[in-house]
Amino acid sequence: MDYKVKVRYLRIGRRKVSRLLPFVRGEYVNHAISNLAAMPQMSSVVLRKAIKSGIANAIFQSRNINPDTLWVKTAYVDKAPTLKRIRAASRGSADPILKRLSHITIILSDDKKPEKKKLKVKSAKVEEAPKAAEV
Repeated sequence: MDYKVKVRYLRIGRRKVSRLLPFVRGEYVNHAISNLAAMPQMSSVVLRKAIKSGIANAIFQSRNINPDTLWVKTAYVDKAPTLKRIRAASRGSADPILKRLSHITIILSDDKKPEKKKLKVKSAKVEEAPKAAEV
């Protein structure tokens, strides 16, 4: 079963949050939380709280679930409305200040985590270049 977590109107830009998502996607929740705990970014704190909230949601919805079996199925960030402010500039003009917001969506699953497929590397046959005929 899947458990969805949404963090909406987060006061951190989408690009700053999306840098940390590869460390979370496809990982077991305990491993994802420990990955995020070692990162200095402010968005890692928010992602950690979101994953812990997802674990609490899963336990609340189905009481007999083991939190160690949960893994992050999908995680993505969407753009939210931008807060627009102005900053006074020279000669009575104003410069815009854009305070970007974001929405985070994380889906946890307790289904069996799919195995990563190993790629088979084919060895390339190296042919020798024909030798120039001596004249």
